Amino acid sequence: MTRADIVVSESSHVGRARLMAEAAARRRGFPAQRVSLAASELASNLVKHAGHGLFGVMETPGGLDLYAVDTGPGIGRVSESMRDGFSTTGTLGGGLGAVRRAADFFDVYSRPGQGTAVLARWRSEPVTGPRIGAALFTAPGETESGDMWTAVRSENAYTIVLSDGLGHGERAAEASRGAIEAVARSAEWGPRRILETMHTRIAHTRGATVAVAEIRPADGKVQFGGVGNIACRLYATPSGHATRLVSRPGIVGAPGANRARESTVGWSSRSWLLMHSDGVSDRWTANSWPGLFDHDPATVAAWVLGQCGRGRDDACVVAVAQ
Repeated sequence: MTRADIVVSESSHVGRARLMAEAAARRRGFPAQRVSLAASELASNLVKHAGHGLFGVMETPGGLDLYAVDTGPGIGRVSESMRDGFSTTGTLGGGLGAVRRAADFFDVYSRPGQGTAVLARWRSEPVTGPRIGAALFTAPGETESGDMWTAVRSENAYTIVLSDGLGHGERAAEASRGAIEAVARSAEWGPRRILETMHTRIAHTRGATVAVAEIRPADGKVQFGGVGNIACRLYATPSGHATRLVSRPGIVGAPGANRARESTVGWSSRSWLLMHSDGVSDRWTANSWPGLFDHDPATVAAWVLGQCGRGRDDACVVAVAQ
């Protein structure tokens, strides 16, 4: 698996971002020309308006997301930037407006002086259950990420898993790939048994830290289990305080790993769950970003990654909302 993200800092990177997105579109059966156009505009905007930023392609169940995130000057008037011909750099405008027209779904969150996160999405089937979005950064010099995630539906439950293979590169990816593959066969068993299944499956690898959240909307609850240092926060409401979901110390797949345990917290139509690997600093608060939770989970994930990613290790953020 080749990496699906690129740090864009010069015009030559725009073509690489476009080819990356176009290949994913053809692989998944989405309109390659429209996806290619959106990718070019998103990557170009990173160079023109922020100097550099992260562009990524995220393949999801039934969908394809493109995201671009930066820590540049931000957009003072987002609605104005949608107008054809609008530009803050003296160039012919139309960039974000073109992306919005090309995509099935478009979203943008921006804070003056802090940066901008933009999402373009195409879907082949409607969303059922919780809305889930993710953003990923691959460690510099690597061709694939050791951070991986998945979401699996089983009966009335939705199981979301984030795995961080130890280190980075091919061996880290091998560990996370084995952990993620185990979920499809055990999603209905609950977090504790899923983690136990993973432990056996990836015992021959260097191991991984893993968090598993099983959301049952009809029951109004989340069951959680984790091993290692995946950070997990649950917000009962968008403006509420975060509840930290605590994992057990250890490494999934390592000899003598501690037995996972489960905890249960409430879930409602207003809840948010954010999970991220240690490639993202945990020293942030959503209160610093007013209105962030009014946006799509993928936009939220990209924003947190862009603002708090350490930039030297694999990093992944997964955001979930009802």
